[in-house]
Amino acid sequence: MSTPSEKIISRYNKSFCIKPFTEISNSATGERMLCCRSEPVDIQLKSSDITEDFFNNPTMHEIRRKMLAGEEVEECWVCKESEIASGKSHRTFIMKDADREVVDEIFKTGKVELRSLDIRFGTKCNLACVMCGPGSSSLIAKEEEDNEFQLVDLNDFSLDQIKKHSNGIVLFKTTGGEPMLLPAYKKTLEFFVEQDLAKNIEFTTITNGTVDYSELMPLMNQFKLFKISHSIDAADNSYDYVRWPGTFNRIERIHKRIVENSKQYKNIKLEFGSTIHILNVHQVVKISKYLETIGMHNAYNMDMVHFPDYMQPGLITKQVLDELEAEAIEWHEEKPGIYREEILDFVATLRYNYNKINSNKEHKQELLDTLEVKTIFWKAKRKLDVRDYIPYYEAMQTKCK
Repeated sequence: MSTPSEKIISRYNKSFCIKPFTEISNSATGERMLCCRSEPVDIQLKSSDITEDFFNNPTMHEIRRKMLAGEEVEECWVCKESEIASGKSHRTFIMKDADREVVDEIFKTGKVELRSLDIRFGTKCNLACVMCGPGSSSLIAKEEEDNEFQLVDLNDFSLDQIKKHSNGIVLFKTTGGEPMLLPAYKKTLEFFVEQDLAKNIEFTTITNGTVDYSELMPLMNQFKLFKISHSIDAADNSYDYVRWPGTFNRIERIHKRIVENSKQYKNIKLEFGSTIHILNVHQVVKISKYLETIGMHNAYNMDMVHFPDYMQPGLITKQVLDELEAEAIEWHEEKPGIYREEILDFVATLRYNYNKINSNKEHKQELLDTLEVKTIFWKAKRKLDVRDYIPYYEAMQTKCK
């Protein structure tokens, strides 16, 4: 029997995605993207208007033509690799829930209609996560003394664009930096509510979870649906290393408070997501078990790091990979469920990444050497030794030499 993802692929083609036909997306530094997972699109901006400059740009017209024709779009390589490995990707996830009438109309007429905004307000962030960079975290930019990205502030520009292009919007998404720290975030919620638009909008926020936003919940509840995805990259003191200077003890207290406070609001949906990389790949099942202890069942998703390339989870040893696979199978067999099945899909994608990396031992060693340089830098700056937090790190570095 075909899976939902396989039916989507066969019904349309392996290149098509609804996002470039209906959405405008930008990074925390203002780069234009096809969606939150794509590479930036190389478009020279000529004005400050996102529809004139980007959505209606000839480059975008060509990308859409390729998608309709089933041709490869180079900016979408992350989804392509994920589908090769497991048959699933962010694209298939999006298409599974896409409005069929809208998609069919696109194929019939090539219709392009702005229905979704994926807008960031800048790089201000209170964490310096190991897989992140100065273009997404002002704290990392400060630590690395990166003058280009010391603090990118898009608050006024993004809010202005939202107000200009809000009519007809049914989906809105934002992340950071850390959106809860940015003034335009609350102003955006207030704008949609005051303009009586919130009732028609599904709003998604991705947060690092360090800010207790309980006071915003009455405002959030006025939307058609308000999804809040909390980043959770470890379920023990490994968190203190990978999401420095955050601590697992503090984040656990906030999680429990948020979960409890959200129960009185019918339109608020909590989710949790992990960005999986070489320093937390062993945590996948442990995180899912932790989430169940705080009442979050079937609310977990995982993304695999592809860049920076020295953070790819496929750099792990075969022993760690095999142990994780066995743990995931046991976890699934204990109580089968959709999100536990997704962990098995993730392991399949991980094994593909592992095999790809190990096909070039010389390049693998270069990646591990780069990672070692980074951990030495973090030890000097943060006074944390990776070997005290990541149990397999030493063996991983040793076995490749």
